[in-house]
Amino acid sequence: MDPADQQYAFHRLARSWPQYRWWKPLLTALLGVAFYLAFTVILLLVAVVAVLATSADVQPLLDAAEAIDLSDPVIFAFTLASLIILIPALALATLITGPRPIGMLSSVAGRIRWRWLGVCVIAAVVVFGVSLGVSSVIELFLPGQPAAELPGRPDTSVLLVLLALTILAVPFQAAAEEYVFRGFLMQVIGGWLKHPAFAILLPVPLFVLGHLYDPLGQADVAIFAVFAGWITWRTGGLEAAIAVHAINNMTIFALGAFGLVDVNAAEGSAGGLVVSVLTTAVTAVVIVRLADRRGIYRTRTGAPAPQETAGVQGQPPASAVGRGGRANGPLGWDPTQYDDVRSSTPGTGAYPGTIPGGRPAADPSPSPGLAPTAVQQNGRQDLSGPPRADAPPSNTPPGGAPAVGTPPGNAPSHAPSAAPRADRALPSRAPSAISSAARGGDHAADRHPAGPGYPAGPGYPSGPGYPAGPGFPAGTSPMEPHRAEPPRTREDSGRNDPDEGRPGSGAGTP
Repeated sequence: MDPADQQYAFHRLARSWPQYRWWKPLLTALLGVAFYLAFTVILLLVAVVAVLATSADVQPLLDAAEAIDLSDPVIFAFTLASLIILIPALALATLITGPRPIGMLSSVAGRIRWRWLGVCVIAAVVVFGVSLGVSSVIELFLPGQPAAELPGRPDTSVLLVLLALTILAVPFQAAAEEYVFRGFLMQVIGGWLKHPAFAILLPVPLFVLGHLYDPLGQADVAIFAVFAGWITWRTGGLEAAIAVHAINNMTIFALGAFGLVDVNAAEGSAGGLVVSVLTTAVTAVVIVRLADRRGIYRTRTGAPAPQETAGVQGQPPASAVGRGGRANGPLGWDPTQYDDVRSSTPGTGAYPGTIPGGRPAADPSPSPGLAPTAVQQNGRQDLSGPPRADAPPSNTPPGGAPAVGTPPGNAPSHAPSAAPRADRALPSRAPSAISSAARGGDHAADRHPAGPGYPAGPGYPSGPGYPAGPGFPAGTSPMEPHRAEPPRTREDSGRNDPDEGRPGSGAGTP
């Protein structure tokens, strides 16, 4: 199948790039790790400077950092920032090694589909709101459940800071994790293994190990990872996974800011796992229905590979091919519109007297025994030679109109002879290199336009002369040889009326 016609699902998008190589994702991963370490060092330096500038006692902060206490605003902000910097690290590595466009990490459209992202956010808010309400009602009707120890509501200033970080930073933290685990890793695996199950399932263990929970908690994380990978493949982009991930985390951290849940809890429960599975399933059904109804694209058409058009016969000329191998014009290149003989390729001469490429030779070599004088006139060449001594004189100047009062003996020395001889072979630009003069003076078969012959009688009738060309002198008739005008008397020679000899001019015949 032509790469330009092949459809690529999200996990195979890396292969839609014409410059894809199997080893390039590995190089991208190494560069991404290097950039991430560099950004982490910069973030640590900024955090240390900020802490030393605002607080004299750093021991409580060191204890909170060791325990990763997300209820502390400073530790919470540093944790979110350490995850958010994954986005620029991955972006820089991808810009260096590909694939391009970089937006293919987001969706099959090569960018974030913002309207679709908004739809997914609304759907996730509705589903999670219903799930939270149902869970609260179930807890009320299940007595005997031990009440979890809650940290309590923090101070107002701390609450405001935690809420601001939840609203402004948590969506970027969720997006960073999705870009790494569902964007980059899925496409790396998909470039090597075609079936989407490999791309969906193989990144799950890495995602689970990044969350320090007990087995039930990690099972919950694994279910979400499978859902996020599948919904990304099903909708052709990260929008749905980012929306669900962000709403889930924002809900937890917002409740934790008010002291309703413990954001540092690492233990899961069977009831919580069941609620999470049902919520995830309902979210998947709703998003898939919305995607089908809105016609969300799931695949991307591969980019055409550039073509070499060096003038080889059977291929379009360079002028018919644009950038990236696309044909210029709405219909592209049609090989039936090009003549292989007239538009010959370099190295072949289609006609005698041409150079490779079909262009006329700049200095065609004459036939043996003839050295014609080539005079360029209005795009044509007068290849007739010098006049012969025995040829009848002509009083016709090069322009083709007779000069009244000019005796035959005063004809210009460069005027062509009236009838070329058969022994004077002329070079030809057509395959038949023998002119009509070699066939007994019959000029009717030549390639000049047909027209009536000149009538017999003195003088020349009105009308333009024949154009210069092989076999015809300027201003002569093809039907009969040139008539020499009889000499005029002294009285007639004094008249030099330019209109004489033309009908309607009032000039008489001699």
